[in-house]
Amino acid sequence: MIKFLNICFIFVVATIAHWLAIELLGQYGIILGIMFAFTLVMASKLSEFGGYLFGFFSGLFLDFFGKNLFGANALVFTWIIFIFYIIDDKIDFRDSGPQIVITTALNMLFLILYGLVGKVFIGEFVWQGFVNFLIGSVLTGLLLPLIYLLIDKYLSWGPLKNNNETKRIF
Repeated sequence: MIKFLNICFIFVVATIAHWLAIELLGQYGIILGIMFAFTLVMASKLSEFGGYLFGFFSGLFLDFFGKNLFGANALVFTWIIFIFYIIDDKIDFRDSGPQIVITTALNMLFLILYGLVGKVFIGEFVWQGFVNFLIGSVLTGLLLPLIYLLIDKYLSWGPLKNNNETKRIF
C-alpha cells in the first residue's frame, strides 16, 4: 500500500510540475514534456503493467487540458511506453547520456504520433509547432536526468529502500 501511495504522490508532484512549466514557458511556445519525463522515469522503475498504467493515466490527465482529441494523449503515451520497454531491455536507462537521447527521440516521436492520431480522428495533422518539436524535446531530454535522480532518491529513502536494484515495483 505504501508503494501505491508513493506512486500517487509522484503523480501529483508531476502534475504540479507540469502546470508550473506550462505557466512559465507556455507564453514562449515551448511546452516541456514534464508529464512525459515523469512517465518515462516511472516506467523505468515500475513493472510493465505499472508503467502502462502510469503512462495511460498521465496521458489522460493531459487530455483534460485539451479542447479536442480527448484520449489521444493517453493512447500515444501507452504506445510510447510500449516502445520504451522494447528499448529499455537493450539500453541502460540509469545513465544520463542514454536518458537524454532516448527521451528527446521519444518526445519527438510522441509529437509526430499525436499529430497522426489527429489526422485519423479529426482529419487534420495536429502540429504543436516546430519550436516545441525541437527545443521542447531537447529541454525535456535535458530535464529527465534530474527528474530521474529525484525520483530515485525519493524511492530509496527510508522504509521505501529497495535492496534489489533490478526488481521493479508495482
